[in-house]
Formats: sequence, C-alpha cells, structure tokens
Amino acid sequence: MNIPRRSAGMTFLALLLAATWPGQAPLWAESPATVTGTVVDPDGKPLPEARVVLSGEGVSPTRALSNAAGRFRFPAVNPHHVYSITADLPGFKTITYDAMALEAGRTRVVKFRLTHPGDLDIVALVTRDPFPYDEFLHGFGSRFGAHVRVVDLDRERDPAEAVRRTRAERPDLILGTGLRAARLIRREVGDIPSLLTLVTDPRRYDLQTNTTCFLMGQPDADWLLDRLTEILPGIQRIGMVYQAEVSSLLARDLRQAAERRGLWLEFRLVHTPRELQSALNSLRGLMEALVVPDDDLTSTPRARDRITAWALKNRVPLAAPSPDWVDHGALFSYGASYERRGEEASRIADLILRGVLHPTDFHVLRSSEVQMAVNQQTAMILGVIIPANLLIDQHD
Repeated sequence: MNIPRRSAGMTFLALLLAATWPGQAPLWAESPATVTGTVVDPDGKPLPEARVVLSGEGVSPTRALSNAAGRFRFPAVNPHHVYSITADLPGFKTITYDAMALEAGRTRVVKFRLTHPGDLDIVALVTRDPFPYDEFLHGFGSRFGAHVRVVDLDRERDPAEAVRRTRAERPDLILGTGLRAARLIRREVGDIPSLLTLVTDPRRYDLQTNTTCFLMGQPDADWLLDRLTEILPGIQRIGMVYQAEVSSLLARDLRQAAERRGLWLEFRLVHTPRELQSALNSLRGLMEALVVPDDDLTSTPRARDRITAWALKNRVPLAAPSPDWVDHGALFSYGASYERRGEEASRIADLILRGVLHPTDFHVLRSSEVQMAVNQQTAMILGVIIPANLLIDQHD
C-alpha cells in the first residue's frame, strides 16, 4: 500500500516532536555516569552511615549514606558537569574531593579514608624512577609504624588525581620518593609539609616551594675523598662513571674537592647502560681507584654487578654508594643503605611534625647517614691494608 506524501511528512514530524518533547531524553543522548565508592576508617574498616554529598555547578546536591560495608552509590549522574564529592561522619574529619570530571557511561570509583581529629596522618607518595623504595619505607616506618600510608603512584590510573586526593585528605606530612612523585607533589600540593627524597640530585630541578624540602642521599664530596685517601694513601688519580643527565653537579662537587687536595679526577659520562662497559674500559690504566655515585645509571643490580665485576677483574679499588655493593665485591662503601636513609628521613619528619623545623629551614639537606663497610677479601686481593683505626660499620 502506498502512503500519501503528506501523511509520511506528518509521521516524521510527529516522531521528531516526540523525541525532543520536554521531559523525554533525546534519541542521541549519552548514557549517564555512575559514581560509587567506599568510606573507611584509618585502618581500612568500613564506616556505615557516613553521609556522602555529590554536588556540582548548576546541579542540585545529591545525598547518599554508606551501607554496612561502607559502600555508596550515585547511579545516574549527568556527565556534563564538574563535581565535588564530600564524605563526613561525626567523630571524623570531613573530606572533599574537588574538580571531579565524569565520563558518559563510565563508573567513577571514589575511596574515602576518614581520620579522627588529632590523629597523626603521614602519607608516602612513591614512584620507582629509578630507586627502589621498599627498604627506605621500612626504615622510615620504624618510627611511625602503622601511621604511614603508602600510595604507589606507578599503579594509579591517574597519578596526578591520586596526589590531589591525598592533598584533600589534609595529612600532617607527605613523604615523596622518586623524581616523578616529587614533580607531582610540587605541582599539586602547595600547603602541606612535604619531605622529598630518592632523587639523584634535587638541585637540578625546579621543585622547591615554601612547604617542600629534600633529603639528598649523596654524602659530602670532601667526606668521601677523606675516606678514600685514608684507605688508599698516596692515591693521585681517581676515575668516575656517572649518568650524564642527572649527576653532573655531583661530579662537579667531587672535582672541586679533588682539586683542593691536588688530586686528578677522570670523568666518563654515560647516557645509557649500553655505554657503561666501553666507558669503564676507557678508564683502564688512567686511574688508581673508581668512584660510583648512586644515580639513575647505577641503581640497578645489573649495573652494580657489571661495575664490581669489572673492578675486580682489573684490580681497581671501588668506592661504592651503599653496603650492598660491598657484599658483591666493592672495596668499601661511603653511603648508607636505603633503610638507614629511611631512618634518617623519619628523624627529620619528626622534627617537622613537632614544629622544630620547617621545610624552608633547609630546603635541601645532604644526608649525614653513612655506613663505612669494607670487603676484607677484596682488600686482600688488591693488596690494600685497611687502617686499624678506621671506623667501620661492618666487615664482609
């Protein structure tokens, strides 16, 4: 049967009006977003009956209560707004997360951790770039115990948002480890005391604010050379391999300290691990001892093993950044383990929390923590006699 042209036009108009009539969703409308999450206490236990409020500019506030499992849910949220979400419960500090953008058809998960007023709250924001932080955190936590909460930014879908979320929780102190963590804290946190560390040389980066300070792991260059010349009296030529992009200031410090003593320092700049072997080989016969800083090049076990093996094969005394190198054949260490550095950071954090120090008091603090470890077997192979009066933390 043929439909008259006029009737077909009226049918199309009727369908169009029905699709756009007030109160009816357009045929092309996007799916709503969903916001869900949990509310827990400092130990991670669910908090029922917490009030959660979702609000946004031009949107009426929506309220929900967390259930017995601490869960809440907003099932149909317009995605075309920027939202804030707040959780509060009597006896706990209120937390608000701002500037939350939603995506159509997607579920946004928000996790609230409410603390009691007066509770000590320390959050560690960590990235592994490149230094391992596990032992460091163990040393740091030896003072603060369960009060230290760790957020691994490498595992976060949106690391910047994780840092903003931490700021919204208003912890008493933020501990940042790794360069990426330091940069995110510098950008997203401006009003919470933050102690940053495990960055090769923070002097190279624009990371300082009125609330940030650094614990620099590299010891003083003069102290290092004092120990080197004490173990190897009469030494004149020292070699050093380092990561060119991050350790140039450390190399400058060591060169200036060497010049003050009339010593010669032979540098080899390395950009990638592939260049390490050729850089070491080019130093053969040009030095009487090798110094290695703790930087992006040397922080991996593979690099450590390659350097120590080369030094033993070529009978070159090796001054290494931490005692674990001594366990693998380095002659001696001039720096502390990551755990000892964590203990030092905890002492500084305690002074900041008690108001004795403020981050602006020292912006960059060079570590005073050292572990003078000596490998006696390596010393015997090299024919080095360790002075009897040398203060040694451990013998290997």
